[in-house]
Amino acid sequence: MSKTVSSPSSASSAPDPDIPEKDEVTAENAAQILAADDDDPGTTDAEGPRRRRPSRRTLLTVGGLAAAAVVGTGAYLTIRRTNQGVVGAHEALPLVIGGDICAAPLYAAYHQGFFDDAGLKVTLARTQQTEDTKDGVGAGKYIGAPGIFFSWLEPIYNGLNAKLTAGLHAGCLRLVVNNDAPYQSLADLKGTTIGVPSLSSSAFAYFAIGLSEAGINVNPDGGDITWRTVDADSLGTALADGQVDAIMGSDPGPLLPVFNGTARELANNDAEEFCCSVALNGDFVKKQPKEAKALTEAWMKGSAYVPDHIDEIAKLEVDNDYVAADQDVVVRVLKTYGFKASASRFRAAIEPGIEKFKGTGFIKADISAQRLTDAVIADLGIKD
Repeated sequence: MSKTVSSPSSASSAPDPDIPEKDEVTAENAAQILAADDDDPGTTDAEGPRRRRPSRRTLLTVGGLAAAAVVGTGAYLTIRRTNQGVVGAHEALPLVIGGDICAAPLYAAYHQGFFDDAGLKVTLARTQQTEDTKDGVGAGKYIGAPGIFFSWLEPIYNGLNAKLTAGLHAGCLRLVVNNDAPYQSLADLKGTTIGVPSLSSSAFAYFAIGLSEAGINVNPDGGDITWRTVDADSLGTALADGQVDAIMGSDPGPLLPVFNGTARELANNDAEEFCCSVALNGDFVKKQPKEAKALTEAWMKGSAYVPDHIDEIAKLEVDNDYVAADQDVVVRVLKTYGFKASASRFRAAIEPGIEKFKGTGFIKADISAQRLTDAVIADLGIKD
């Protein structure tokens, strides 16, 4: 199905450490390139679908091995299989729901008929805990997904066939410790064990910045933190039982022990202008820009709807089993967000975010933040 493209080890054939240009791998030409995340050919379940074992690229999607594969000395370059075809007007557009409270703009747009009003057929597709949403969007299994933009930077730089088109809201990531824990700052977490839903999660990508700025090596392979993957619904239990020293994730998982009074927030992303963004399949954006623009604008309209209808959206999330939380918890969480969706302001926020992300080591320090922003963002002509 896929294969690894190897390159000679000589300096003359090593990939340019900056954003690739002519005749090199980019997010745009990745649709023509097939390469593996790993050499594992996978297995076939009794039901039929091909199933791959977790690869190094999946487990360390923003880790040192992956970054080295793309921006290091050039031993190999990892690319994902891209979209198998762009959907027709008669087909539904599958958008990801993953169980997060912060996907409220998507739920609002769907149930208020904003996608219908834009002439789009949309279906909500629930992902599995072990599924890599980014790979699914890049491969065209899903047309779009909400997601923290920090977690999409390195994968898109690494050839993921996806684009970010707008920011949706601020706040939704938490790093939490027990009330009696001695940690007072991120720097105090050096040498600890931290529970995280996955190493491809938005929380890992975001808090890696603060931890790196505090002088901590966040590389999962031999760094200063022991990373333990914990199901999002079990984060609070893992913290309470002492399996981990801290937990990080998106709402509601990390906040539940805080609401219960047994834990406290050590850090969050409330100060960022945007956290969640609209991420769309790259081929869909390129070949159907009008539909991509309409989809993004309807999604943004959903974000604008939420703040004045928080009780309604919270009930909707619970009644439809979108989230595993009580309605009063969802209401409390939604009230902490800033719903000010924008495409233009999102573009302005990405570049300084990339400058900060360089400190993690997951992208080269000498990369041009402006050029990477251009590679990540799709300008669809949305004025807001």
